[in-house]
Amino acid sequence: MKTSIASISRSGLLLFMIPLLFSSCQNINPFNDIRFPNNTSNYHTPILIEFVDEEQPNIVFPKNLTISISGPDKNLVLSDLESKNHKTAGNLLSLVLSPNAKPSVEHPISFTITAQGKHYEPVSKNITISTLSNQSFTIPLSNRL
Repeated sequence: MKTSIASISRSGLLLFMIPLLFSSCQNINPFNDIRFPNNTSNYHTPILIEFVDEEQPNIVFPKNLTISISGPDKNLVLSDLESKNHKTAGNLLSLVLSPNAKPSVEHPISFTITAQGKHYEPVSKNITISTLSNQSFTIPLSNRL
């Protein structure tokens, strides 16, 4: 009998403490004073490049690629962190055009992406952007034997 009363008391205490614990945690927010900018006018035209294995595009995803951007409008192509340091996240490369870029059909933005990776042949792809809409491209890589 004492065991069952003790277990009921512990359960009741636990049920009483859980709401107190959650209500006290609501006042502690480490992100409370952090403000994230919501002004996206600094850049436009997000460009997503996916690198795939030519032989197994849905199974093998090339990683740790070395990327270089060249061509006439290379200075208008930035990483999504607005730098010229282009790195992949897994097999994805996220780029944006600088605010100075004004792509149109009459004046498209043209650049070349070159990717190199362990076990893959180097590959280059010419990209032309003529609109301010989001763009995505897939670049297949040939596996070296």
